[in-house]
Amino acid sequence: MKQFIQQISIFTFLILFTQNCKESVPKQTTPAFYFWKSNFKLTEIEKNTLQNSHIQKLYIKFFDVSWNSPRQHPQFIAPIWFSANPPDSCQIVPTVFITNETLVNLPNAEIEPMSKAIFDKIQSLFPEKQSQLIEIQIDCDWTLTTKQKYFRLLAMLKKNNIRLSATIRLHQVKFYEKTGVPPVDRGMLMCYNMSDWKNIETKNSIFTPQVLSQYIQNLEEYPMPLDVVMPIFHWTIIYRNERFLVFMNNLDKKAFLDKKLFQVSDNQIFISKKDTSAFGISVRKGDIFKTEEVDFDDLLKGSKIVLQKISNQKLTFALYHLDEKSLSHYSNEQIDQLFHVHETFR
Repeated sequence: MKQFIQQISIFTFLILFTQNCKESVPKQTTPAFYFWKSNFKLTEIEKNTLQNSHIQKLYIKFFDVSWNSPRQHPQFIAPIWFSANPPDSCQIVPTVFITNETLVNLPNAEIEPMSKAIFDKIQSLFPEKQSQLIEIQIDCDWTLTTKQKYFRLLAMLKKNNIRLSATIRLHQVKFYEKTGVPPVDRGMLMCYNMSDWKNIETKNSIFTPQVLSQYIQNLEEYPMPLDVVMPIFHWTIIYRNERFLVFMNNLDKKAFLDKKLFQVSDNQIFISKKDTSAFGISVRKGDIFKTEEVDFDDLLKGSKIVLQKISNQKLTFALYHLDEKSLSHYSNEQIDQLFHVHETFR
């Protein structure tokens, strides 16, 4: 009996030791950025960030696919314009955003032609001086009613003999048995826009580690390799009569320092004192401006949480997105720390 207990103890120790060793092994990450503007031309700060952080991949939005209601046909809008060449040091991953409305209205017979049109359009926009097209990423918040069409579209794109990835929302990871797993090589887990931004009571709709943890409790069970993208953007949400009115990207607290125009409700909420024009829109007295940005410590904490939960050892770790105004909220050291957070698992 004593020998049996000793054997059990040794066995338990070996299991715990193996698990601890596994958890302590740092992930092998490829650093990347998203570029989400229609004109590709980097500022000096953006160029320096790519160089200083040794960025190896750039996910560049090539165009959007939306539904043209009058013509009852999908259309490509906001195509990328390369007024400057992307750096040779980065692999370019064309990314295409498809609206769910497009999939709702698209006839089944048009799925294959649209797949071909998307691939042809990407090739026509791909920079000549860049190396071979290796990977394409599709961004779409599909639903249960559009899942079949979307997955068929992805399967058609996969036939072009390229690596195919797709963005995965947090709810699509948590409920993957219901929402389905897209037929692609890898998924890009989008760790942002995780709370109800229409609700004025929501403290931060972009990101909090607490909300992230609620979605990824069983992340290691997701049946496909995952990459990760974390948010470094900021915005202001405007409410009128306590109802959502509009987003204003890259608008932070500094814009509301004029006390003649705005009353400071708290560190995040600013209220218009009179009818006026500001930020290119008409503003009414009582309009509420809620600024949202992601604190660096929260970003660091969230990055550690999600990287430890992902089961695959090799992955791309990306930030959204490469923009001087977004970068201005973080120091070079903080950006570099995010890209090396996987090394803290030792």
